[in-house]
Amino acid sequence: MKKFLSVMLVLAMLMTSVIALGEGAFTPADSYDPGERTFDGGVIATELSEGGSSGEINTVRYAGDTTKDYTDEKEYTYNTFITDMGSGLDWNPHTWETSDDSIILDYTTTGFYAFRANENVDGYAVTCEMAADYPVDVTAEYAGSFSIEEGDEGKAWRIALNPDACWEDGTPITADDYIYSMQEQLNPLMLNRRADSYYNGTFNIYNAKNYLYAGGAVYNALEYATATEAIEAGEDVYVDMWNFWGLQGCVDEEGNECPQYVSINDETKYRDIAVAEGEDGDWISAKEMFDGYFAAGAPYESYAPDYLTVASVSTAVTWDEVGLKKVDDYTIDIILEDEIAEAAFYLPYNMSGNWLVYKPLYEACKTYYDANGTEIAKDEEGNIPEDAEVDSISTNYCTSLETSIGFGPYKLTYYEMDKQFTLERNENWFGYKDGKHTGMYQTDRIVYQIIGDQETQLMTFLAGEIDSVGLTAADMEQYGSSEYIIYEPQTYTTKLTFNLLYDKLLEHGTNSQILVIDEFRKAFALCLDREEFATSFTAAHQAGYGLVNYNYVYDPFSGALFRDSEGAKEALVNVYGLTYGDDGEYATLDEAYAALTGYDMEQANELMKVAYDKAIEAGIWDGESPITIEFEVYQNDTVYVQMFTYIDEQLKKACEGTGFEGKISLTMVADPDYYDTMYSGGTDMIFTTWGGSAFDPFSFMAQVYCDAADGSGNQMEIGFDTTAVSVSMNVNDVDVTASLHDWANWCNNDNTVTGIIDKIGKFADYSYATRCAIYAKLEECYLSFYATTPIYYRYVASLVSQKVNELTDTYLQLVGFGGIEFRTYNYDDAEWADYIASGELKY
Repeated sequence: MKKFLSVMLVLAMLMTSVIALGEGAFTPADSYDPGERTFDGGVIATELSEGGSSGEINTVRYAGDTTKDYTDEKEYTYNTFITDMGSGLDWNPHTWETSDDSIILDYTTTGFYAFRANENVDGYAVTCEMAADYPVDVTAEYAGSFSIEEGDEGKAWRIALNPDACWEDGTPITADDYIYSMQEQLNPLMLNRRADSYYNGTFNIYNAKNYLYAGGAVYNALEYATATEAIEAGEDVYVDMWNFWGLQGCVDEEGNECPQYVSINDETKYRDIAVAEGEDGDWISAKEMFDGYFAAGAPYESYAPDYLTVASVSTAVTWDEVGLKKVDDYTIDIILEDEIAEAAFYLPYNMSGNWLVYKPLYEACKTYYDANGTEIAKDEEGNIPEDAEVDSISTNYCTSLETSIGFGPYKLTYYEMDKQFTLERNENWFGYKDGKHTGMYQTDRIVYQIIGDQETQLMTFLAGEIDSVGLTAADMEQYGSSEYIIYEPQTYTTKLTFNLLYDKLLEHGTNSQILVIDEFRKAFALCLDREEFATSFTAAHQAGYGLVNYNYVYDPFSGALFRDSEGAKEALVNVYGLTYGDDGEYATLDEAYAALTGYDMEQANELMKVAYDKAIEAGIWDGESPITIEFEVYQNDTVYVQMFTYIDEQLKKACEGTGFEGKISLTMVADPDYYDTMYSGGTDMIFTTWGGSAFDPFSFMAQVYCDAADGSGNQMEIGFDTTAVSVSMNVNDVDVTASLHDWANWCNNDNTVTGIIDKIGKFADYSYATRCAIYAKLEECYLSFYATTPIYYRYVASLVSQKVNELTDTYLQLVGFGGIEFRTYNYDDAEWADYIASGELKY
């Protein structure tokens, strides 16, 4: 998908629209300046971090019920579903991508550590699984190597391995398996999808990236404000052809595929299949892109860091230089690039998965190719010729029953595309023999059917054929009071997001450029009653006011929630205009926060009057022409129509008695690709939903809300340029002013934000409470410009079968409702069949 249209094309379209209007018709201003954007975060109560692994983790898990565990001789099957299998699932730990891919992987593998319900079933406990004990800091033993200096801590960790672990065929798992598997995870001829888990985050194995790229080119972020600065510094600069111009899979005149990164001096032209042949831009080069968009004085020069990279040659290293070492058959050392903060929690957290693959099968699943992309034939024993020149390797490991093997509590026993897959108890799993898993795993078998639509899912559940089902708003009247309903909070917040790219809005020709007026968007936000919206149109979602919802934990040791912090409460109270204290509407912050509705039609009306005057003064609207704002949604079903109708009616109410009255309306367009349409600036507003990483809230702002403002990254609020928002705070008695973009990256532990680090140090230097307070100010800043307005926090309402019992009906972070480990049964399979036949099954 192309991220920008040609500047000439935009100008041509604007000229066409002027001609169509006729001589003397109103022409909107060709640009709009929202004015200086500043935010004063005030003084932050500052407390420095104690450093190191100061927190303590709970290691005592819930004991379970020993009468309902893996020793029960009856048969118990958990029946469930997924909606489709796409082109097939991939549960290879080196290459999996989607949440559906990970389903089989989660059952058939075991992490070094696991997060289970604690003894009181009110939080998590960390247990050892493939690891025989908790990590031990051995950094001092590596002083003088792996860039470790005397006195360093938290960089090298010794992991004792579980000596009882084995593959499902009974073959023991030793340190050699871990070494081989990581070598393959980082195989430079495979460039596996999940390799970045070990070189691009907070758990970076020393030299993993250099080994992966084998002395080849590595493309890194442009750490300069403009390309000109990078060039003057002697950098080799490249255009990201795939993400900037959407040329992945496109070819040049000789049929060569377009690489992702191409030098800004390269004049090779590639055929852009998104443009009709013969039209301007159907063939384009990296040089043309650079000269037209990013060179000095070009229209998008400031966006260079989002689309350009600098190339460097990775250091060619041997495996001996990579930070993974075998100590003995059942011990490995992991050496990291950087000290890991709060290691007591974050080491088990980062090692709750595994990278193990089974060497005999993994080797058999490889396909080898030469430099021309031709497959290299294997002999009868599966070997390729010794003199073969291998350029790349692919694998189909763990993509079918025949290519699958695991080492977890269950094993795959049946797999049929677009119909079903089945997992059964792996009798060779160590947990059924070590005495440490009593009271767990009563389930013998898990069956996943493929059931596409929710109506069929509900019918299948009511027939007793699956054991849980999600509910829609339409289902709640009948099932909302069922004793079998549970509510699962998600990390996701759903919002209304507005297009603020003035040029793109002008192209629409509907006067939707009114959206660039801050007061208009604030009025839009305040005219919506979130409680009414969530109750009327969703099954379980709750009114939401912030970017970050109630699921985010800012202190992993205490479990303290971001949304419950004083700073986070104050942020939302300020955004929505509530006051407290001696001169306020409410006595305390908590009272004001409890009163939040986000709804104030009277203020919305006053803001509309201001927006009307500003639009005319700025010359972006004539004050009379009709305004139509396009609202794209996923599909044109009943619920979306109801949501749209409510929002349209509330907007019109906010305009009553103002110059907008009778002139403004929404129009709904169904578009399954509405996210991509918004990324390209092709619509005016959409619903957006973001979430994930509940134990890492501080990365959220940088990765989602302060990404590229042109629609090229994750940031959906296109046109809201966070590099142009100035934020001032006093931290540790030091006044610091930087862009919202830089503050967000600093909170994401980006050590290149020197303008902040040089003054107040690194984000990790501060206590969790201080980090939380700073982050809350950034959330308040972002929301205060109303580029997006939160509507609801997402919850899933589900019916659970009478056959099963979840451990708890209260959702716990990292534990859920207990999971397959602690799920128990009221009926075995035979008894359940009899109960269904009796006709007594009702919900």
